[in-house]
Amino acid sequence: MAPHRLSILSLAILLATLPSETAILQVAAHMQLTSPPPLRSTHNPHTGPLPDYSMTTPLSSDGSNFPCKGYLSLLGTPQGASVATWPAGSTQHMTISGGAVHGGGSCQASLSVDAGQTWHVLHSYIGACPAINGDSSFSFRVPGDVPETKGAVFSWTWFNNLGNREMYQNCAVVDITGGRSGDDFGQRPAMFVADVGNGCTTVDSRDVLFPDPGPDLDVNDGGKAVPAKGDGCQRGMGGMAGGGGRGGDSGSGGGSSDDGDSNGNDGMGDGMSGDGSGNGGGSSSGTSSGGYNSGGGRHPSPTNTWVPSAGTWTPGDDWPNGYGSVAATSRGGGLVAVGAFASILLGLLI
Repeated sequence: MAPHRLSILSLAILLATLPSETAILQVAAHMQLTSPPPLRSTHNPHTGPLPDYSMTTPLSSDGSNFPCKGYLSLLGTPQGASVATWPAGSTQHMTISGGAVHGGGSCQASLSVDAGQTWHVLHSYIGACPAINGDSSFSFRVPGDVPETKGAVFSWTWFNNLGNREMYQNCAVVDITGGRSGDDFGQRPAMFVADVGNGCTTVDSRDVLFPDPGPDLDVNDGGKAVPAKGDGCQRGMGGMAGGGGRGGDSGSGGGSSDDGDSNGNDGMGDGMSGDGSGNGGGSSSGTSSGGYNSGGGRHPSPTNTWVPSAGTWTPGDDWPNGYGSVAATSRGGGLVAVGAFASILLGLLI
């Protein structure tokens, strides 16, 4: 066989061994917390021989692996060792990475000091979380009233704007130092839970407006965020397993006005044991929307104005009809080019 034909044959074999379309798609799959590194993450130095290569997948729709994808069983083992030490009162950062932001959405940074039995919000981000372009870094303050805890659990939760109604959660183990005793931290609002079979569902193509975001808040929704729907949205942790303990106060400011006054709605919260209730009344200065100051914030407002077409999408395909990530679009064009080139090479061989 002529030398040039050998070269063409070698190139054809190389093309045949390129990653499949599925493998290329996996590179751009969803989002995940990378810092602090979560339990079973490939970014976590304590992860054992069986890391979770699907860290970007959402929680099960029936809530069976809530909280933390079921990985809190690693607490107290070498794989559940702390990955960071945070002094109470300090400012920390979390990094969200991935290739499919689903139009952004709303996120919360929360903390549990009782091995995942109760969760309290550190910071809420309504809109533009994750950021539309590239990795996202978000700052938050560790309250000075967090009790000193070895093996506290930090949680990042995300409710995507576009696609299937899903809840994403990654959890990392951290040590809290220098905190105060008492139950002041326990008075913070409970972490918001939805889209996991608890009777609370977020609205497609809209950022979720948390019913009780807590005192530390970034709003970048352009005034378009809406509350989730369902009776379970009014029950604090939604009655989910792992969210028990004391009930959380969940009053929220409602309505809007131009003169700076905003009346709150009564809120109710209950955990697995104990009930709590609170009033969300209050006032704000400047223009408000939904009880939150919607001006300013560290992150730019979302720029994706795509509106989904009518139709449905199948489970496991989180992109609605007519919509795909940049990676998916470029992938299709690349595969067509590779296929055409391979056809030319085969013609030369024949």
